[in-house]
Amino acid sequence: MIFSTFKAIAFVAVLATATPMAYAQSTTELKEDFSRFTAGSESEPSSAINDATGTIPSSYFHQSGWSGYGVHQAGGACALINPDNYGAQLYTPHGAYIGEYEVKVRAKTLASNYRDNAQLTIGLWEDAASQYNQTTYHEPFTTTKSEWREFTFYFNNTTFNSSNLLIAFSTNDQVLIDDVKIGKPTTLTAPTPVGISGFNANGFTAHWNAVNGATHYLFSVFHNVKENENTEKDFLETFSSMKTSGKLPEGWGYKSQSGKKPEFFENSDKGIDGALLFKNGDVITMPDNGGYYTSLEINIVECKMPKNAEEIGDAQIIVELFDGHAWKKFTTIYVDASEYGQDKIFHDFDWTRFVKQDKYKCTSARFRLAGFPDDCALGFCDMAWSTKNTSTTHYDIKDKRVEGTSYTVDGLDPATDYSFVVKACNAETTSPSSAAFDAIGVTAPVAEPAVADVRRDSYTANWQLSPKAESYIVENYDLYTAPADAAGYVVLNEDFSKISGSGVTIDKPYAFQNGKYEKVGLDMVHNNGWQCYWGGYAEGCFVCTGLTDYNISGELVTPQLTLNNDEGRYQVKLKARSMLQNETLIVYSKSTRESKECKINPDDWSTFTLDFTAGQLSDMIAFTSKNHYPFIIDDIKITQNIKAGDHVYTYLNDSETIEEEETSYTFTKLTQPNTDHTYAYRVYGQRVYNDKKVTSEPSNYVTVDFSAGINKTDAAQNATEVARYTVDGVKTSSNTRGIVLVKYSDGSVKKLVK
Repeated sequence: MIFSTFKAIAFVAVLATATPMAYAQSTTELKEDFSRFTAGSESEPSSAINDATGTIPSSYFHQSGWSGYGVHQAGGACALINPDNYGAQLYTPHGAYIGEYEVKVRAKTLASNYRDNAQLTIGLWEDAASQYNQTTYHEPFTTTKSEWREFTFYFNNTTFNSSNLLIAFSTNDQVLIDDVKIGKPTTLTAPTPVGISGFNANGFTAHWNAVNGATHYLFSVFHNVKENENTEKDFLETFSSMKTSGKLPEGWGYKSQSGKKPEFFENSDKGIDGALLFKNGDVITMPDNGGYYTSLEINIVECKMPKNAEEIGDAQIIVELFDGHAWKKFTTIYVDASEYGQDKIFHDFDWTRFVKQDKYKCTSARFRLAGFPDDCALGFCDMAWSTKNTSTTHYDIKDKRVEGTSYTVDGLDPATDYSFVVKACNAETTSPSSAAFDAIGVTAPVAEPAVADVRRDSYTANWQLSPKAESYIVENYDLYTAPADAAGYVVLNEDFSKISGSGVTIDKPYAFQNGKYEKVGLDMVHNNGWQCYWGGYAEGCFVCTGLTDYNISGELVTPQLTLNNDEGRYQVKLKARSMLQNETLIVYSKSTRESKECKINPDDWSTFTLDFTAGQLSDMIAFTSKNHYPFIIDDIKITQNIKAGDHVYTYLNDSETIEEEETSYTFTKLTQPNTDHTYAYRVYGQRVYNDKKVTSEPSNYVTVDFSAGINKTDAAQNATEVARYTVDGVKTSSNTRGIVLVKYSDGSVKKLVK
């Protein structure tokens, strides 16, 4: 069911997210010593105590809810004996194992096992609708017949947000386990930076996740002063110097599980002139000169393999990268053993294209061997890498004590890029540093008054240059100024009636298979600016598909909406249904994360009216599923009470991108605004940093004034005054001084100065 026996020594690298290599003691949340497993013995276990469905009577455990296959009593221990091709498994009771956890277990290879070494794999799983979904958190450990050993497994679950999680102990062999302990590490873990907000020319606000047990944090801001800009250095390490010196080359690090010193290996018969020996549990760290890697190639050789290639089993090489402050999981190399003896003893990896990415940037790399028998060894040879832009770090703020999980920085140089790190603290200890977070942004431009065409079919938007901006985006909006109070003003109404005549039914909808947010075309919706992620459609309605097996939910997102009127209160009406099984539809604000849940089923449509209380001037409403199953949605209507003088902005066009030195853009071929309507615009700044596009917060809205220079016509001379407004669109009285806009019954507008 879970793990299959490996039969080849092939190396496969898989990029993933996991945890650092070392933690401390933990607080126990679940403990099982198997003292109620009284039958059988370590040498002769009892018959299996699970039934065909995996159910095990709760009387065998100190806490109910355990289950598994191939589970036997062994005189105070648990024997896992592979009953078939799917292996033996023991599952803990369900729990909410979210965040960082530590799992301890004692294990030993059963005497009756056909080989001396057996592997026990520990992993985190989700029990969802009778289907076990494995996370990226799992690791094999090699047990032996000679002695009991304690193994420790760590994971940091950010993938599953569920109370239906369990820890799985699995083997394809015969293994004894005992003394299971699961809990949170007691030492403080490093905080996780989550982003920045309020970026401006002189500073920003940094944010990070809270750490369990922390009473405060130490916050630091730094920038790198580069030396020899754009100078690239190449390195090659053959480890040949170890043959005579017996020492690691300068800058390399080595930690052995056995406490032994690093060993040199050579085998000229197989073409191995020199290698650094690499055994189970060993950690090898590459040099760090402060420059980011621009290339990384490693060569792994087989040095010492068992006579029986099956001894390799489910082994791994875990690779982490260092960004100058903290280690991050990069990849796991999975090892398969059947090709041993076929002269394929060299295994090459070229990770150059990855280390150039901002996500994987590093100044060093380290490697740990896991799951190998103790008598096996690999070797590193001919390691090649390059670094660029060696630098020194200058701290602008160093270990500033902060009580909360955010800090606002000011007084910075607008021309310099900054990063921040943070540590968690309490009275007893300080955590390792977080990974460095680049506070890269663009200051929001300042938008200036527009120059309007008197014919009302065009206007020119204007703005000031913004520091670091390499281009600008200008957006055109319809601006409605309410002439009177109105209840239930329709901010957005979408019935997807444009999706008609397709012949696509809700039983078999069409899926876009878009694994990133993409625009929904105006051939499907009435308002510009809709986006979807894993979207699709059926006749007269929209579909969100997702990838259920990978825990990815589809999502539909509205255009930018004005929802700050009526003190942020607004209402969302919709109808929806699920496709495969009962589901929970989540409707939430992208700005505030305020959310509502709706129970939906596949049998019929359900209609919902949802009241929200925290609407923003620029808000977007998203629709997604809680359990990752596809759903269908229709008749979305968003309303809000408005008062006289309230503004409602409606997005009209695709964004227009303007080059760096330009500070204006002319919108043409506009239709004349209706009564109580005009045009408005706002501007964003953009830059590219490490091949990623960075966009500023929006500028202020600017209302377009079409009244200047309008010639009064004969008809206008006979028209009566309807209302007066300030230049920013607020309704006012005839006593107001300054510039006012007078609107007449024929729709014309005149500017007056009092």
